[in-house]
Amino acid sequence: MKKELYKISYSLKKEARHRAFSIIATVVLIFVVLNLILHFVVFSVRQTSDSMENGIVKNSCILFFPYKKIQRGDVVLVEPKGKAEFSRFEKILNPFLTFFTAQQISFSKIHNLMGSESQIRRVIALPGDTIYMRDYVLYIRPSGEKFFLTEFELIDCAYDVSITASPALWDASLGVIGSFDEMTLESDEYFVLGDSRNGVLDSRLWGPVKRANIEASAIFQYFPLNEIKIF
Repeated sequence: MKKELYKISYSLKKEARHRAFSIIATVVLIFVVLNLILHFVVFSVRQTSDSMENGIVKNSCILFFPYKKIQRGDVVLVEPKGKAEFSRFEKILNPFLTFFTAQQISFSKIHNLMGSESQIRRVIALPGDTIYMRDYVLYIRPSGEKFFLTEFELIDCAYDVSITASPALWDASLGVIGSFDEMTLESDEYFVLGDSRNGVLDSRLWGPVKRANIEASAIFQYFPLNEIKIF
């Protein structure tokens, strides 16, 4: 009788250990797979400013894909001028932290690293384009073409820009410029702008950005729930 009880008890313990091992292995596997996806396939970014309104409102959460070909009108993530340095543990945990907290928490915010976060902007002009700006609207002559068109005539995807009229007697040299003369983009240069044109930092201040400085393209906005959309 004791031997039978011992066998039953041993079998139950063995089964319990096996079940616990299976649960742990499954959790680890899910963690590894999610980590790979969030690092190399898609990752989540929270829009922390109103620089892309009216199209992308403040606090929107967007999934980005790093390997998409850059096209005119794409919403992209431009890397910061100064990158933050994280520990190996923070690099592994940060994608989960930002995704599951809807970008409310990240190690950049924890360390209060100002200017260390990438910026969401829209690609307006491509390499080889000749461009100029008047009253916050970009005019573009693609390479090989004879005539200039406005960004809205040339870009297929629909988007709205926010342009606020300047007060009377406002000095146009102050703030973000709304007009500039012709310039031609080099073979690896992209001109990016915020959709809110009056008070946002973009290529008007930075200059054209290189392809290597564009980290990813937006593919899907999943928050807020009433603003879900595919880019």
